[in-house]
Amino acid sequence: MRLSPRLLIVLLVSGGALWWFSDTLPFFGQREAVSVSPQAAADAEAKLTRLNAGPDEVRLSSVEITSLLRYGNADWAPRSIREPEVRMRGDTLTISALIPTDGIPSHPDLERVRAFLPDTARVEVEGGVRMIATGRAALAVRQVEFAGVPIPERYYPPMLDQLGRGDAPGLTPVEMPLPLPSGVSQVRVVDGYLVLTP
Repeated sequence: MRLSPRLLIVLLVSGGALWWFSDTLPFFGQREAVSVSPQAAADAEAKLTRLNAGPDEVRLSSVEITSLLRYGNADWAPRSIREPEVRMRGDTLTISALIPTDGIPSHPDLERVRAFLPDTARVEVEGGVRMIATGRAALAVRQVEFAGVPIPERYYPPMLDQLGRGDAPGLTPVEMPLPLPSGVSQVRVVDGYLVLTP
């Protein structure tokens, strides 16, 4: 079957328009940034700037948030942690980072392998996002692993302190504050994306 030149032009223009506006169409998935990079951080910052200018919401991917944590300004992540990474699945958010092993509280399972650990090792914190108040959110921690070893819940508070938890009002001992950009009042994790609304 041969397509007429006119039909071919219509299809090309329609396809281009759908691709260009796909971020704003509800039935299209968001285009994922290719890799963690300063450019992905800049793209995410541009989305947040647009949010203040009018859209009802902005969706950020795991790659975009990880890029913001690594290459954004100091408000995004404490500089005491290294190589932060964010993953999202369904409504679950997982944050991991390298931290010094000598600052980790003692735990029998961990002590068996501590001598074999490098100076820094990866901590992984998994949980759900909870709004504390307008403009303030927290990660309600469900699971913590250090160097691949699951850590009992009683060790969560000191480990979260090591990750830069701080003393924010309204937090329970097993919650970690999630800094929100200026102008964002609500945040949630939906279908593997961080959804921010003004």
